[in-house]
Amino acid sequence: MEHVAAEESRPRHLGLPDYIRILSKRKWFILIVTAVGMLVGGLLALSSERLYEATSLVIIQQRPQGFFWVTGEEAGMPPNVAMETHARIVRSSDVTQLASEKLQQLPTDSRVIATSTEIQDALNVSVIEPDLLRIDATSPDRRRALLFANYTAFAFVERNLEDRQRESRDAREFLERQVAQYGTEVESIIEEMTAFARDSGFVDIDSEIGQAVQSLAAYENEERQAQRELMAAEARLAELRQVRGSQGDYLVGEAPAPNPEWTTLQASLTEARIGLEKLQSQYTGGNPLVLDQQALVEELAARLADTPQLVRAESTRANPATTGIEGEIKAAGVAVQEARARVAAAQGVLGGVQERIKDLPDARQQWQGLTDRLDAAREAYLSLQGELRQARLSEAVKKGNARVVDQAQEPREIQTSLLHSLLFALAIGLFIGVGLSILLEALDDTIYSVDDLQRVSDLYLLGVVPLHMDDAGPLVTVDAPKSPSAEAYRTLRSNIRFSLFDRPARTFLITSAGSGEGKSVTTANLAVAQAHSGLSVILVDADLRRPVQHKLFCVPSEVGVTNVVVGDMSVAEALTPTEVPGLRLLTSGPVPPNPAELLESEQMTAVIQELTQLADLVIFDSPPAVMLTDATVLAAKLDRTIVVAESGQITERALADVERLFRHARADILGIVLNKLRITGGDYHYYYYYYSDYSEEPQSPRGARNASGSERKAQDLIDLNSSDERGRDDLEA
Repeated sequence: MEHVAAEESRPRHLGLPDYIRILSKRKWFILIVTAVGMLVGGLLALSSERLYEATSLVIIQQRPQGFFWVTGEEAGMPPNVAMETHARIVRSSDVTQLASEKLQQLPTDSRVIATSTEIQDALNVSVIEPDLLRIDATSPDRRRALLFANYTAFAFVERNLEDRQRESRDAREFLERQVAQYGTEVESIIEEMTAFARDSGFVDIDSEIGQAVQSLAAYENEERQAQRELMAAEARLAELRQVRGSQGDYLVGEAPAPNPEWTTLQASLTEARIGLEKLQSQYTGGNPLVLDQQALVEELAARLADTPQLVRAESTRANPATTGIEGEIKAAGVAVQEARARVAAAQGVLGGVQERIKDLPDARQQWQGLTDRLDAAREAYLSLQGELRQARLSEAVKKGNARVVDQAQEPREIQTSLLHSLLFALAIGLFIGVGLSILLEALDDTIYSVDDLQRVSDLYLLGVVPLHMDDAGPLVTVDAPKSPSAEAYRTLRSNIRFSLFDRPARTFLITSAGSGEGKSVTTANLAVAQAHSGLSVILVDADLRRPVQHKLFCVPSEVGVTNVVVGDMSVAEALTPTEVPGLRLLTSGPVPPNPAELLESEQMTAVIQELTQLADLVIFDSPPAVMLTDATVLAAKLDRTIVVAESGQITERALADVERLFRHARADILGIVLNKLRITGGDYHYYYYYYSDYSEEPQSPRGARNASGSERKAQDLIDLNSSDERGRDDLEA
């Protein structure tokens, strides 16, 4: 199974357990910050100066809600909104400036010099009842607190009265302007209606329309009658002429005769006078129809006066036989002329009436528009006059709706509560401490726990080695085999075997991201644990820069890996036995000038192959992977790689770098070991002391290996037997 690390750290999602862990981890930091906050709060409370507070009460008489339709403004606001507004007005610069001026106008011995800003800073205004304002003034001086509270209340009441009077005055002036405007509009509309009636000649549009319709019907009847008379006269004339034509010759001569033009004018004048009389009986003298007809009569009368009644004309005398018929023909001709004149006159009058009727609807519409405008303007004018009278009366009796109901008397001292200050400082300190702790945790990418490791890496967790809590040396599997740390190494051994169940491996590289994370100690203890399980193990100290395995096992390091790689001796000759049965050590040997080149050489590859033939397992200790290339060079040659990470030292970035380096080197990372984990839970203490007290004899320190050889061998046999039994149990499981 391959465990490949992610390219980047997973996003951190903190849950309730994470916050509890943060608080537990940084509890001392939080307590210190809280203590400092409480100390500062207590000192500030003890060192603060005494303050005095004076209170005055102002009542506000609420105006009923309504709507002032003339100005389009509300006559009142909801009570809660209005009171909050009044509370803000009390602390406004306008009111406090007036209070400051009033204080400066006091007698010399009582005068107080205070700016508007100073008074504002000293005030606290609140609404305590639906219609009560509480004005609190705070100051280190008793007298100033008293004067600030009272004169601010006086200034507010005075401003309130001025504002209300100004409102009434503004309303009255507005209404006066509106009344004048609508009065002018009424006069203008009346003038327009007068001019329209004068120009159109209409007095009553509706009666004019009725009379015009009646006249139209009458003139249409007259026109039809005139047409019938004309047709009858023309037929008579034609008939007489036909008879005359059959009578014979006529006699020609000159003689006085009636003037046909005069006869025609006479007939027209008669018809015109008849029409005028009819119009005068129906309309007034100023009616356009009457005026037009009167002008026509005068014109016809003038033309008739200028036309002679008789003229000298050539006449034809008929034979005596036809004399009678000629007279009838002449009379018929005159009748035809008169009939034609009557038809023309009737048609003229009828056309005028028709034109007049066409203009009546437009005139009526204009007249109606003027009437509607006049009615609306008069209604608004009369209503505004009533509003103006009311506004003038209201202005005359206007009073403010605010008054002081309780003046400030003796200011009271404000007791600074030490307990309240400490509690407030406690809350602030806790808030800051917890906030800083969470912030530091968010900025800290150090891996402290198994949860942190699993959150940031996909590497398989092979085991967890707790921080040593006893006095045993680094080889706890030898010096304290029943300690929790030794048990952790045995668990690590079992987990490695389980991981290799379907992928056998014989060579292992154990490394870390940086120095000081315990990789060498972990390598040595894991090798001992593997040897205790009955396997043949060779531990190779491949850290050719700072080798430590020979110090852990107390063996010389004159010969080792360096000598074997350069060919000075064979692998079998360089192996050093240890006091742990089944475990042999190949030390680093002399420190070479070019460790990386030696480890990367073909000779090193041959040495690894030879080592696998001499033991069941070969475990290599190497330098840190991030700092040097030695580990990546070796990892490419070995079967598996195990990374050791120290809790509280390894960072997410360092772990990601290790995974990236080994991935690029095509190394097979078996998993990771979390080393030096600080466990504070009760389970761990029980576990630790159970194994510490299980043996009647105390665990031997690392120096006990200098005791007698028989005692050491006996103890080693006991440890070996017990370890072998546990190793076999692990394999069977």
